[in-house]
Amino acid sequence: MKITVINLERSDDRRREISSHLGSLGLDFVVHRAVDGMDFPQEYEALVDWRGSRRDGIYVHMGSVANWISQRQVFQNMVENGPDVMAVLEDDAIPTEQFPSVLATLEGMSEHFDIVFLHFGPDRPFIMVRELPTGHQLGWLRWSHFGTQGYVITRRAAETFLSHYPLVRTGIDRALASYWRHGLRTFCIRPPVIHHAEHFQHENSLKWQAPVVRWQDPLWRLRRGWFRTKEGMAKRIVCSRLVMDAYGPVAGLRRLMLPGWRLPS
Repeated sequence: MKITVINLERSDDRRREISSHLGSLGLDFVVHRAVDGMDFPQEYEALVDWRGSRRDGIYVHMGSVANWISQRQVFQNMVENGPDVMAVLEDDAIPTEQFPSVLATLEGMSEHFDIVFLHFGPDRPFIMVRELPTGHQLGWLRWSHFGTQGYVITRRAAETFLSHYPLVRTGIDRALASYWRHGLRTFCIRPPVIHHAEHFQHENSLKWQAPVVRWQDPLWRLRRGWFRTKEGMAKRIVCSRLVMDAYGPVAGLRRLMLPGWRLPS
């Protein structure tokens, strides 16, 4: 499977570290030079939905915008040139030893999913959908995933995502996981095969060093609260329907309401 790593040109230390991790696993990869939120190119201004972000009460963090556009470029190239399935990693991802075998398995079953996130937090309830030959499980998080440190995406999913989100409006982390909006078959892997390099979280980050556009709007908190309420209701309704369709009303409701299996801390 093709592996694309998104990396800021000035982040040499991150590039060296992820190159070392992937090299030790015998994996080839390509580097996509990320757009820098600290020096945001004027040519990309037209891709930002400033009005929509203000309406939803979302501050526009230029690091998040740059990250979205960087990943958008990867998707666009995938749609135009292939491949049919690809792994995308941010440069603070740490792959586990099982990463290559899971990629090989997912490549062979790409007709069964659109997006598979390869990591998730230790405190998120997990609902299993199917077992993989590697001993891992494919499933859903209640109520949604968050984070784009590492994921596998199909060409069809990249095209669908671009059509649903032609403009940047919120973080790519939130948008890519919003199955209740784009309708893509979105799963995650248990146990995860990607971990987040915490020592890079605030250093040379695509997000944390860049400026923020804050709205001077007296109704900002109301707009933000209404947006979060709508999104929260939508994902709970759609997630519940997915689980109950898969397991039946009674068993599905029990899986949703019980704490479920959690990763060890």
